[in-house]
Amino acid sequence: MKKTLQFFVLFSVGLVTFAQDYNSKVQEYLNTNRQKLGLSQSDVNDWFVESTANSEATGITNYYVKQNYQGVEVFNSVSNFWIKNDAVINADVKFVQNLSSKINTATPVVDVLEAFNYAHQNLGENAVSHQVLDYNGGRIVLSNGNLDDSATAKIVYASVNDYLHLAWDLTYYSQDYKHLWSVRIDAVNGELLEKHDWVISCDFKGCADPEHHHDSQNFFSYKKMFNVPTTTLLSESSTYNVLPFEIESPNHGSRQLLSSPYDLVASPYGWHDINQIDGAEYTYTRGNNVFAQEDQNGNNGNGNYPDGGASLVFDFPYGGIGVAATTYTDAATTNLFYMNNIMHDVWYHYGFNEVNGNFQKNNYGNGGTTTFFGDFVYADAQDGSGTNNANFSTPVDGSSPRMQMYLWDVGPVPYYLTINSPSSIAGDYYAADNAFDPGHIDLPALPGLTTDLVLYQDATPDNTDACETAVNAAQLAGKIVVIRRGTCNFTVKVLNAQNAGAAAVIIVNNDTANPNQYVNMSGADAGITIPAVFVTYNIGEALIAEMASGTVNATLKNDDVTFINSDGDFDNGVIAHEYTHGISTRLTGGASNSSCLQSSEQMGEGWSDWAALMMQVQAGDQPTDVKGIATFLYSEPTNGTGIRQYPYSTDMSIDPLTFGDTNGMWYTYNGSDYIDVHSVGTVWATMLWDLTWAYIDKYGFDPDKYNGTGGNNKVMQLVLDAMKLQPCNPSFVSGRDAIIAADQATTGGEDYCMIWEVFARRGLGVNASSGTNSGIAGINDQTEDFTEPAPGPNCVLSANYFENTDMFKVYPNPANNNLNISILNYSGKLNIQLFDLNGRVVVEQKVDSFNLESTINIQSLQAGVYMLKVQGDNLSYTQKIIKQ
Repeated sequence: MKKTLQFFVLFSVGLVTFAQDYNSKVQEYLNTNRQKLGLSQSDVNDWFVESTANSEATGITNYYVKQNYQGVEVFNSVSNFWIKNDAVINADVKFVQNLSSKINTATPVVDVLEAFNYAHQNLGENAVSHQVLDYNGGRIVLSNGNLDDSATAKIVYASVNDYLHLAWDLTYYSQDYKHLWSVRIDAVNGELLEKHDWVISCDFKGCADPEHHHDSQNFFSYKKMFNVPTTTLLSESSTYNVLPFEIESPNHGSRQLLSSPYDLVASPYGWHDINQIDGAEYTYTRGNNVFAQEDQNGNNGNGNYPDGGASLVFDFPYGGIGVAATTYTDAATTNLFYMNNIMHDVWYHYGFNEVNGNFQKNNYGNGGTTTFFGDFVYADAQDGSGTNNANFSTPVDGSSPRMQMYLWDVGPVPYYLTINSPSSIAGDYYAADNAFDPGHIDLPALPGLTTDLVLYQDATPDNTDACETAVNAAQLAGKIVVIRRGTCNFTVKVLNAQNAGAAAVIIVNNDTANPNQYVNMSGADAGITIPAVFVTYNIGEALIAEMASGTVNATLKNDDVTFINSDGDFDNGVIAHEYTHGISTRLTGGASNSSCLQSSEQMGEGWSDWAALMMQVQAGDQPTDVKGIATFLYSEPTNGTGIRQYPYSTDMSIDPLTFGDTNGMWYTYNGSDYIDVHSVGTVWATMLWDLTWAYIDKYGFDPDKYNGTGGNNKVMQLVLDAMKLQPCNPSFVSGRDAIIAADQATTGGEDYCMIWEVFARRGLGVNASSGTNSGIAGINDQTEDFTEPAPGPNCVLSANYFENTDMFKVYPNPANNNLNISILNYSGKLNIQLFDLNGRVVVEQKVDSFNLESTINIQSLQAGVYMLKVQGDNLSYTQKIIKQ
């Protein structure tokens, strides 16, 4: 019964009807352009529309089309067709050329159960029992060992060295839930053709960035099947004690009681409704957009959830980082519920709505894929399956994603050393305490020990290493004594200083090859009665240099705070980051495809960081401010670096990243090579953050994140529109081009110059190249360029502007009634003329402010051949036209 319900949900999808006239437009485009694309007629005859997307801002509907061979899908052959005014105005066609000649077979030798056995063998896994549960639409649903989450399989054609092998496309969780495998198994010989682990694994203490992963598949669990709504209660008036979304974390501000914070456009019935009738169906942290509950045992099971009662008041205490997380689970779950709903509501206004695949139980009749159980977010608070982590899984439209937030054990760095004067070096410095046993003496409690620093001197070189009796004991008495690391034991140094009257000791590392390295001072001497700490070469030598020219006053103190853990459920930035993985996955390549962010340069981590920054940007912020990600979870101050290599800032002395830095962003783990997606994403987010401030500088800042008209609002719209326009598996270059195209479609290119200036400044200029953008090789062949387009109206008309036929389109041709002229990235005056073969002007139309395209009526003309001439600022274009 359990498994039956699983596949029932999996295939209880709503009907999506695509307009046949649009299908015919796609076919017409393919027929007309197939030779230019190197495709045969048979290559373009068998395809299907997997999903569509649209934007009210651009007026463009995107058709995401996949190629078939005899009804079998060519794996991930996603083509993106832009349709506006009933015509295809642009297309990114990914069809395979000469398809039939590359097919190895149409008949599988290996059956589906054998394919799973081959997969387990190739991946080094124990054998797992699979039973077929259902066949539907070419997809097979199977049991998956002891897991509630089912496995899926379908026959596809997979690319192998420019040939296409019939293959089984398998998706399943490993039995320990550590891997979510997406693999292609050759349907003839069982060979592993391709594998992707949708769980990005990285030991937090061993990697530059904390681990978080993003799963992409269509899975369901039995536990989701029996959630019975409560009786309708009352019109929703709700209260939540949370961190308002503009406040990133408890370090950035305080929690507040917010009343009914839902948006009436995005969530017209509140956050606890699912039936489109006034009155909440749930009094706990569940509703149309998200179901938040704790998962402290880490099994994705039915956890506890806070109940706000009939009045929907969610006001629970939070004790901070110094108390056990179990004492504030209700507060954490409430904040997680709130922030997920906020993300749903805010980004709804920028086009992440029902028709574009957003996350809702009930689509309220507004389009999109409708399923029996819906696709609201499962949000797990204080997930016990790991620490120092966060993740978001994004299945296809109609299937619920899952967010998992974890506890973090990265405690505050104890800044035991404070330099009080001189002002040139004043500040807090990290100093490592010793591990003498016996002989360890605690640093004094606040206010600590304050005195001048004095350099130890003995009679034998190196005469500052305290390996012999001090010759300046009179100066050392009662002072904090500075000693260079040398050949004798640490305990010997400390005891010598103590015997000379020192109150405390600072030992300076002497490792010039690793000038920022700390070491663990170990040893044993029960006679030691003073505290001793260790500093790096760079810190210590800077102190010694300053001491040589004057007095340095310092304080040693034990300012340790009680720390048990920090909780990701209170980091609104990290929650926003994770949620945005769902947005970028659903909007890139269409909501029915979760496999369009696999390229070497895929920018998923970048969009997520950027969206988190956009949610927290406030009036008074400056473009050069230091903005770190997850500083709260990293126990850093609010202006800390965070978990990325550099914090975000438009100041290139703070954040120096450029496109060229993406080269080499990969690593080896357990013998396999992986793209360092977090580092790659940081470069993209850096560019988007620069773009944000360029927009704010031009259009101002609007604190209304929902309906504002400021530069921040404009760039939020722009970036989401671009996600829909970009191809499946985009590169930095194609992502940039999509942003430029989105600007052209909405404003006629008003901000074209500004956009190019921003991207060129970070190395993504006109001549930048993404290279192959596939595999490890594809993250080692990028070429950066800082060139902007040639000057002119909207910076467009460089010498080779019209070499790209997608930039200038005249359609349809031949034509009957209307002729459309489309020019990407141009706005301004335009004069359109049509000449007959005798040179007479038979049609003329002047356009004062051209925006993307214009239409002229040629219905009255006789059938025949005409010449079209289009002239504008620095623009002249001629093309032959046939009137039918």
